[in-house]
Amino acid sequence: MATEAQSLDDGMAATTREASAVFHSVKALQSAVEALSDAGFTRDDLSVLGNEKALHEKFGADIPDAEALADNPDTPRATYVAPESRAEGLAALAGIPVYIGGAGAAAIAAMEGAAVVATAGAALGVSAIAGALGLYAARKMEKHHAAQIDKNLKNGGLVLWVRTDDKPREVKAVEILRANDADDLRMHTVTLPSGVNAVPFHNAEPDPFLKG
Repeated sequence: MATEAQSLDDGMAATTREASAVFHSVKALQSAVEALSDAGFTRDDLSVLGNEKALHEKFGADIPDAEALADNPDTPRATYVAPESRAEGLAALAGIPVYIGGAGAAAIAAMEGAAVVATAGAALGVSAIAGALGLYAARKMEKHHAAQIDKNLKNGGLVLWVRTDDKPREVKAVEILRANDADDLRMHTVTLPSGVNAVPFHNAEPDPFLKG
C-alpha cells in the first residue's frame, strides 16, 4: 500500500491518495459506487458530503459549491450508505414499534376472563399508534434525505471521495469514475487519522441525562 505513517501532535496519521468527483445525478453516483464495489473498493474507501448541519458548522451560512467542497480536505464527510441499506433501516424503524405493540398483545393471549377483551383492545390500540409513529418517523427521515440530495445538486452536485492507496487502484478508480459521468475529477494526497483519533466519537461527551 502507498500509505506512509507520520507522527503528528494529535497522534499518528497516514498519508494516502484519493480521488474526488462530482456527480449531477443520484443515478450516476450510485452506478459509480456499484462499479467501484465490484472492483474491490469497500465501504471504508468511499465517503460523501456530511449533513447540512455539519457543513454549516464548518463553513457558516455560505457553504462553498460542490467543486470547492470536493477539493477541501476539511470538508465534513459521511460514509456512503447504499439505497437498499437505507431502505432496510427505514423499514426496521417503521416495523419495530409494530412488533413491540404486537408482542404486548400476544403476551396477554393466555389470560382468561372478560378483562382479556379490554386489555387486548388496548394493546392493539397501542400497537396501531406505535406503528403509525414508526412509519411517520421513517417517512420524515426519507423526506429529509431527499431534500438534502436536492440541495446538494442545486449547489453543484453530489461529491464522492474514493481512497485509492496505490497506483493500480488509483488508475481503476479514475477509469470507473470517468465511465460513470463524473465531473471535476481530481486526485489528492490526504492525511487520515489513525489510532485513537480514527475511532468514531472517541472524544464525544456522554449524555448528561444518562449519568447514574
